[in-house]
Amino acid sequence: GCPLVRDVFELTGDFCRVPKRKCHRHYCWEKLRRAEVDLERVRVWYKLDELFEQERNVRAAMTNRAGLLALMLHQTIQHDPLTTDLRSHR
Repeated sequence: GCPLVRDVFELTGDFCRVPKRKCHRHYCWEKLRRAEVDLERVRVWYKLDELFEQERNVRAAMTNRAGLLALMLHQTIQHDPLTTDLRSHR
């Protein structure tokens, strides 16, 4: 039978016990329930798509940071063999 609700959306856990063909109060409730399930699926797919987009953005940001980090941590080559201190003199 049709799941009974309280305050339009809150499920009570009870079901309509009238035979389906005789119940005029819950006409086509199965179609409405399927529509609710489909709508919930669409919401989940949108949320998943949004999360994938966020993950892609984070990965792109991490890749850009790694490029900057590699540039900052590069090895310094000493071209003048007589100079041992590479710090600037002030």
